[in-house]
Amino acid sequence: MTEACKWLIIVYKIPAEPSRHRVAVWRRLKEKGAIYLQNSVCILPDSPSGRSIFHALAEEITAAGGESILLLAEPLEPAAHQKVVERFNAERDGEYGELLEQCEAFLEEIRRETARHNFTYGELEENEENLRRLETWLQKIHSRDFFGTMKSSVAREYLLQCQEALEAFADRVFQVQEGQGRSGGETV
Repeated sequence: MTEACKWLIIVYKIPAEPSRHRVAVWRRLKEKGAIYLQNSVCILPDSPSGRSIFHALAEEITAAGGESILLLAEPLEPAAHQKVVERFNAERDGEYGELLEQCEAFLEEIRRETARHNFTYGELEENEENLRRLETWLQKIHSRDFFGTMKSSVAREYLLQCQEALEAFADRVFQVQEGQGRSGGETV
């Protein structure tokens, strides 16, 4: 989607109280990858799923006592399109950057537990859960990475390193635990 495309825009207004309605709309927009052009003005690339998202939000806003307008827009110049794409990419790069930090923390945890020889099933289970969280997070970011940012492939590669590190750690856990079972030690 690098060539100029059409954009879906939602302009909305929600009563200040109760604030939970404004927060819910904000969360849904962020979750779906929309960016704010300014307060209460959000944009997504035009697509059937984007239209569905904005129509559902418009209904939610109306139910909360607010109002909204849905628009289909086309940039008048390529620079305007590029500027919006850059904003989307900057948002996703920020999210990928946070994920990369957490991947590094995961790899450091595996290194630390390996150095401590903490090869227990409990530690393995904890790390498996952390890896699943990272995998789910990457899927969520990827689902809203409409223009394929540069950090997307870096994040996938880093997650692959996390998966390989956990697999090696799991092998060590099973070796140690099986060895303890044969020597009469308790398995955890």
